[in-house]
Amino acid sequence: MRAIVIYASCGGQTRRIAQRVAKTMTQRRVPTDTFDVTKLSVTELAVNFYDAVVFGSPIYFGEHDRRILWCMREHRRFLASVPTAFFSVCLNIINAQEERCRTNDDVTNDMRTRIPFQPSRHVTFAGALRYSEYGWLKKRIMHSLALQSGYESELGHDREYTDWDHVNSFAVDFADEARAFHHQSRSVQIPADAKRPAEAKWHRIHRSEVQSNSPVSR
Repeated sequence: MRAIVIYASCGGQTRRIAQRVAKTMTQRRVPTDTFDVTKLSVTELAVNFYDAVVFGSPIYFGEHDRRILWCMREHRRFLASVPTAFFSVCLNIINAQEERCRTNDDVTNDMRTRIPFQPSRHVTFAGALRYSEYGWLKKRIMHSLALQSGYESELGHDREYTDWDHVNSFAVDFADEARAFHHQSRSVQIPADAKRPAEAKWHRIHRSEVQSNSPVSR
């Protein structure tokens, strides 16, 4: 079997979390690829090649990345037949009153109105403030938002808020769920009309990223 983490990352923290999830799942005997929709076209991804799928997206102003939501809608029938999970990344998760980042329940309810299927797992992870990687304007905007949300923030110091133990636990639990599902059911077959040339093209583009993130054996 094989799984994939499909994610969008703007500031870099969602990418780091996605790579950790993929690495941990691979260590749990579920070889897992990663795919960044901000760098590669999600329309070329053969999602039905995989036996389990994880989606990840940052939340900006109460919204997930539209490319992630599009992918979930486009492949909803297939995704309803395999184990799926979703993680959100939000800097202001601790402050439940912050309108820019809704609570986990609010995000889940909003997703139900947009997606005709529901992932079996959904969690929200805190993000990070990486001032050293921001431009002049973004650095000051993020600093202001952090102070308004009650975070300690200094422009010259990056701050990590992600609970990596939580990330590892999420990945382990989902890998175990996916492996159990795979053993208990027949292998998912790729439809005859699947665009195999596009799938092959994607693998040529993407394989180098997978190998650099975590060793994967088939």
